[in-house]
Amino acid sequence: MAQVFHIPTLTVCLAGTLILLSGFLTLLWAQERDNRALAFWSLGFSAGALGMVLVSVREVAPPIVAFGLGNGLGISCLGLIWLGCLAFEGETRKGAGLVAAAGGVVWLALFAFPSFAADLGARIFAASILFAGYSFLIIPVLVRGQRREPLPARMVAIVAFGTHGVAHLIRIPMQFIEPVQLVAGHAPLWYGAMMFAFFLQGLASALAIFAMVHERATRRYKVASETDALTLLRNRRAFIDAIARARADAGGSAPGAVLALVDADHFKQVNDTFGHAAGDTVLVELGRLLTREVPEAAIVGRLGGEEFGVYLPASVVLRQPDLLDDLRIRVSTMLVEHEGQLPAITVSIGAASLPSGLLDFPLALARADKALYASKKAGRNCVTWGGLDLPAESLPPSHVMGVSSDLASAASRSAA
Repeated sequence: MAQVFHIPTLTVCLAGTLILLSGFLTLLWAQERDNRALAFWSLGFSAGALGMVLVSVREVAPPIVAFGLGNGLGISCLGLIWLGCLAFEGETRKGAGLVAAAGGVVWLALFAFPSFAADLGARIFAASILFAGYSFLIIPVLVRGQRREPLPARMVAIVAFGTHGVAHLIRIPMQFIEPVQLVAGHAPLWYGAMMFAFFLQGLASALAIFAMVHERATRRYKVASETDALTLLRNRRAFIDAIARARADAGGSAPGAVLALVDADHFKQVNDTFGHAAGDTVLVELGRLLTREVPEAAIVGRLGGEEFGVYLPASVVLRQPDLLDDLRIRVSTMLVEHEGQLPAITVSIGAASLPSGLLDFPLALARADKALYASKKAGRNCVTWGGLDLPAESLPPSHVMGVSSDLASAASRSAA
C-alpha cells in the first residue's frame, strides 16, 4: 500500500492544478480590476503555484529554493487567500498585510538555520503549524460572511479550508508515529494520502471561490431586478412574488389579510412646483416611513409612480386593525427636507380584505384600486375598504376610515 502514492508525481499534479486555477482567477480578476478579493486570490494561487513548481524540482534545485522558497510561497498563498476572504466579506483588520506575510517570513527565517533545513521532521512540524494557522484564520471570516449572506459555495470553502487545517495538524503526531522517509519517491501511506488530500483540497477551495463570486453576482443581479431603483423597496413583480410566498407558508392564507394601495395626493403638483428631484425625495421618504411603521411580517413595495403597495397578513390586521389609518396620519405629519422644507403631503389608501385560500391577485389588486379611487373621490387623505365580494365603488360612506362623512367633505374641499 505504501507504493500507491508517488510523492513527486503528486507534487507535479498539484503544481499543475494550481497553475490552471491561478490562471483562471487572474482572467476573472482582469474583468473586474476593482475587485480586491479577486486580486488577492489571484496573487495567492499564483504564489502557491510557483511554490509547488519549486518543490516539484527538488531533485535539481538547491534546498533553499525548493523547500525554503517553495514552501514559503505556499504559506504566503494561504495568507493572501485570507486577505482575499477579508476583502470579499467587506472586513478590515489592522495590520492584516503583516499577518499575511508573517508566515512566509517565519518559514524562511527558520530555514536559514542549517539544522532546521536538514531535519525533515522539524520542517513538517513547522510547516504544519503555519499552514493550519492560516487555514483556521480563513474559516471564521467565511463563517461570519455566511451568517450575513448565505451562499452554498461558501460552505464548501469552509469545509475545504477546515479539512486542510485539520490534516496539517494530524501530520504532526503522524510524523512521530511513522516518520516520513522518501524511498524512490514513495513515502508512508499516510503521507501520500495527505498529499492527495491536499491536491483535492486545493481544487475544492479554488472551485468554491469561483462559485462564491458567481453566486454573489447572481444574487445581486436578482436583488437588483427585484428592487425599485429609487426607493430600494420591492418592485411590482417582487411585491407580488413576496405575497405569494407569504401566503404559501403555514397559516399564511388565513382570512382577513389585507392588500392596500397607498397613493401620494397631488404628487404632480409637487413635481411641477418644486421639481422632480423634490418629488423623488418625497417618494423615498414615503417609502421609508411605510417600511418603518409596518410590522416585519408586512410586505411593502413600490408599484409605480407615486403608488405603493402594502400587504398585511391576517395576524397583523388582528393585532393592529387601525394600522392603515395610523399610516395615513403619520404621513400627514411627515417632514420632508429638500432645499428647504417641503409642504406636508397626504396619501389616499384603498384596501381590499382578502379571503382565505388561493388568492386571485389581479382581482384583489383591482378591488384595492377601486377602493383607492373611492378614497380619491371622497376627498383624498382617507382610507377606503373594499373586499373581493363587494366592489369598492358601491361601498357606503361608513367604509371611509379616518374621516367622518362631514369631515370627508371638508377634506375634499381642502385637498382639491
